[in-house]
Amino acid sequence: MLTSAQNAPVQGNGTQAAQSTFKTGSEEVVLDLVVRDKKGQPVKNLKPEDIEVYDNGSRKTITSFRLIEGDEALSEASTQGSAAAPAVRKQLDPLRQIRLITLIFANVGDINGKRLCRTAAVDLLKTELPQNVYMSVLVLDKSLQAIQPFTNDRGLLMNAVIAATTGTSTQFHADSEQVQAQLTQMLGPSTAGESQQEQVSNMAPGGNTGPAGAAAAQAGPTAAMAQMLLNTLQLAQKSEMADAGRTAVYGLLSAVRQQYMLPGRKSIFFFSDGFPLDQSVEEPYKTVISTANRFNVSFYTIDSRGLNSTNLNDAANAQLRSAAAASRAQFGRNAGAVNIQEANEFDTAMDAGKYNMQNTLADLANSTGGFLIANTNDFRGLLRRAVDDTETYYEITYNPNLQKYDGSFRPVQVKSDRPTVRIQSRAGYFALPQVSAKTGTVLAPYEVPLLQALSAKPLVRTFDFHAAGLHFRSGNSSKCSLVLDLPLSSVDFRPIETPALDKDKKDKDKAAAVKRMKAEFAYLLLIKDANGDIIRSFRGDVPLQPAETQMDALRVSHFIYKESFDLPAGRYTLEAGVLDRNASSTSVRKSVLLIPPASSPLAISSISTVRNMQDKSDSASPDDPFLMSDKVVTPTLSPLTKADLSNGLSFYLVIYTDKTDSTKPQLTVQLSRDGANLGGGDAPLSGPDALGRIPYVATIPADKLQPGNYNARFVARQGSKTAEETTSFTIQ
Repeated sequence: MLTSAQNAPVQGNGTQAAQSTFKTGSEEVVLDLVVRDKKGQPVKNLKPEDIEVYDNGSRKTITSFRLIEGDEALSEASTQGSAAAPAVRKQLDPLRQIRLITLIFANVGDINGKRLCRTAAVDLLKTELPQNVYMSVLVLDKSLQAIQPFTNDRGLLMNAVIAATTGTSTQFHADSEQVQAQLTQMLGPSTAGESQQEQVSNMAPGGNTGPAGAAAAQAGPTAAMAQMLLNTLQLAQKSEMADAGRTAVYGLLSAVRQQYMLPGRKSIFFFSDGFPLDQSVEEPYKTVISTANRFNVSFYTIDSRGLNSTNLNDAANAQLRSAAAASRAQFGRNAGAVNIQEANEFDTAMDAGKYNMQNTLADLANSTGGFLIANTNDFRGLLRRAVDDTETYYEITYNPNLQKYDGSFRPVQVKSDRPTVRIQSRAGYFALPQVSAKTGTVLAPYEVPLLQALSAKPLVRTFDFHAAGLHFRSGNSSKCSLVLDLPLSSVDFRPIETPALDKDKKDKDKAAAVKRMKAEFAYLLLIKDANGDIIRSFRGDVPLQPAETQMDALRVSHFIYKESFDLPAGRYTLEAGVLDRNASSTSVRKSVLLIPPASSPLAISSISTVRNMQDKSDSASPDDPFLMSDKVVTPTLSPLTKADLSNGLSFYLVIYTDKTDSTKPQLTVQLSRDGANLGGGDAPLSGPDALGRIPYVATIPADKLQPGNYNARFVARQGSKTAEETTSFTIQ
């Protein structure tokens, strides 16, 4: 929404490029206002003096004001001074006349929901579309898929809508209900008003001896089976909802991030049952809203459940009941291991308020200048009104007088002294650099301080972390694996207030006695080529909320991030930054990244010091260079301590053999400390796999290794060919 009329770029054909909402030059904010009266009719006689704009709580002076209708704008030549020039109608730029409407069908539920959405969209397409309105049809399932690109051909659009709303719905909810019914039948009726979780806890050995506890004391096997079913149900539901939230948020971000390419008002009609927002997707969700507001995209959300007789807070209430039951079970039992529900009770309580998915749909629409269509079986009139919003609206600009681009959210309010008008506008924007929209780059708010720190001289390093790019091969291509190693002892953890889990004061006091800690950090990794251009970037935001009793273990733990991808041979620069939100501090590092060509017949990958090895999960990528048979290697870049070396010092590498040479490869290891040779020896190798690769872990007894700076040299031989690679590490 920051903009300027200066320095507009010019395209190769000589025409002026489409103006984006953020550009270089003197900064402005552009706001689209949809104004209607109490009867829902457009108001077209609004004057600049009729409205007030507040940015971050401060009133701003409107610098331009115009009513846009179709391909014309009624422009107020001046909003300053005592004698304003008369309003003049003028044609808009041809690109600005285009109105884009994207129909996205995501998780539209059962047959009823599909029918409602299909009927509404098809009825909308039966009426003549304005000449400058183009629509596309997308489906958001596991990923975002295009059914019909932008067109004003209503026949093509109708076919796409029918295709998008036809098909079988997921059976997850039916399966969960079936498990719930089995569990209820197994547990039997509650004799004292307990929740299912409390019934299970009472059945368990060492459980409470309340009214249900005595009768259930002999039901050990039943308790075990009930616990298994309850865990299955709750974990499946939580996983399903978390996956749904991630899929929706990242799909919507994909839908809005390229909309900077055309000016004017753009709309997304989002047909969905809604999606939950757990802690892991809160920041990406904010980025969706920020990007939509920056690129002038309004969401109109349609709750595909239609007229709903169920309580929309059922899921939230169920989560809170589960958390409350877990709390009561913990405080009523003096010994024994905690179960999954008890371990997650506070995460469950904090996420519970975000499980009313219609609230999420309403927030998405209200924050971007659209509105929610819900609790009705007739979407047609409101959908037509949403289309009308793209044709008639006011466009105003003002100078926010930003002192710095710090990524903070700046709420925007538009008020009018005319009591009969209703104004739709955007909730605000993030103070992000102009370059983010000039190129279509989508920045998350936390990237701003990291980019500033990476540009500062000297580099800021307020806490310890390490980052490196390691080279591997994938067939005949060079592969890079980025590794970020952040010791959690570097992160600032602070106590947080725990939620009250029950109305009973006694339970509240017990819940408050369990202390919870909170930390949140963000990271940014950039790979730049020889010209200083960014060719790859990776980012993330990590919230942590452990119990205070877990802190001793966390302080000796590390956050390890790995990302592998193809990268041509060459010399690059790796820039890495980490932001600690609690401490409001950043640390950055810059290093040279060398990727050798994949042409040599015998080669060795980068050498990694091994932190641990874990069993391969079902989601492990077969292309992961750290995959070794049924194990996945986790590397470390941080200095090692004696505690880290209790099982010896291990290195991971991959030898790429010459498949045309039948000679058995050999590997020699040489170790030195502070320049002094400590000796070495030959390492036994197995035969290469079908691709000629030998993934290998070399372990050195560490009982006699003293603190110091070490260098390990690995030399591979096959026939007359040799290849070598070295690595350095520190033992504290």
